[in-house]
Amino acid sequence: MIYAILLAAGTGTRLRQKQIKPLVLIKQKPVFLYTVDTFLKQSKINRIFLVVNPKYTNQYKKWLTSSIYKRVIVCDGSVQTRTQSLIKAMAFLNANYSILPTDIIITHDAARINVNSRIINDNICVAKKHGYASTVLPLADSLCQLNKTISYVSRDNKFLVQTPQTFQYKYWSSHIDNPRVTDLFTYLKLTLLTKHLVMGSNMNFKITNQNDLIFE
Repeated sequence: MIYAILLAAGTGTRLRQKQIKPLVLIKQKPVFLYTVDTFLKQSKINRIFLVVNPKYTNQYKKWLTSSIYKRVIVCDGSVQTRTQSLIKAMAFLNANYSILPTDIIITHDAARINVNSRIINDNICVAKKHGYASTVLPLADSLCQLNKTISYVSRDNKFLVQTPQTFQYKYWSSHIDNPRVTDLFTYLKLTLLTKHLVMGSNMNFKITNQNDLIFE
């Protein structure tokens, strides 16, 4: 079985909108629904779990009344951190589904609305073969470190981490050392090797600031 967890419990204060980020409308459609619709196109995904701020559950559900969303299950997340939302989602899965060690869990930030089918499918394939997968982009810009002076850092073997991040269930742990950790594999204490990497896309950015809402 393949389960997708779409994390949509954040408020998005940096976006400076009256509405919380996942429910902000772009061309009369909320941010989170763009991501849900993309994942629904992946027929190999058996269930999609939308992890939301409990205060707004009904507002999310009103967009999911059509029968095309029957694979989507809304569950409560945490407004504190991404990792805590994921832990709550995994607890929900454990309580309601019989998950096997080799079942695939694909996690994604719902605010990355331009994720494409190639990235999703590559994550699933790599996780099936190697246990887990992370979407990344090679660094294109110069990288520097500021101490008392500026020193430039080599870009070799350094990547920007995107989502999806995907793993077989046997690698999951609900133990949390640092609740502020946002990277899945830092939290799970798993080492990423070349075989675990999936190439992302510059379009797969996370909506964060007002300029990210400008679409032609």
